[in-house]
Amino acid sequence: MFCSVFDHIGETLPATKSVADIRRITRLVEGLLLSHAKTEDDLLLMMTQHGHPDKRSYARLQHEHQEVDARLRRVYLTNKVDLARNLLVAAMSASRRHFAREERLIFPMVEKVLEPEVLSRLGLMWFLRKHAPPNWTV
Repeated sequence: MFCSVFDHIGETLPATKSVADIRRITRLVEGLLLSHAKTEDDLLLMMTQHGHPDKRSYARLQHEHQEVDARLRRVYLTNKVDLARNLLVAAMSASRRHFAREERLIFPMVEKVLEPEVLSRLGLMWFLRKHAPPNWTV
């Protein structure tokens, strides 16, 4: 989903003429990435609790998050349209690399470390959070 959103932003961004509009798009990207980072942190914490303390992988993912965050923050500090646009594009590119690393390294590790029952419960929790009516708590 993230890559599809990034593709659409990448197609429309060249026509975006104001820093204010680029900042609005940046807020959208930040919102998506924030929920992703929270889920990722929870997953890595769970893996650590199940006896797999891969601190190097966790540190690398945290560094990648910081890299993306720094670029996104700089969008708010500039008044130059081209620079704001380039920073947002760079943040989305770094995010894509991060997602690819997760798919290649982290997800297989999660499947290896966590029991099938735990994975099933995680999937159910994710589904309920995404599809439960707003007044339900999960």
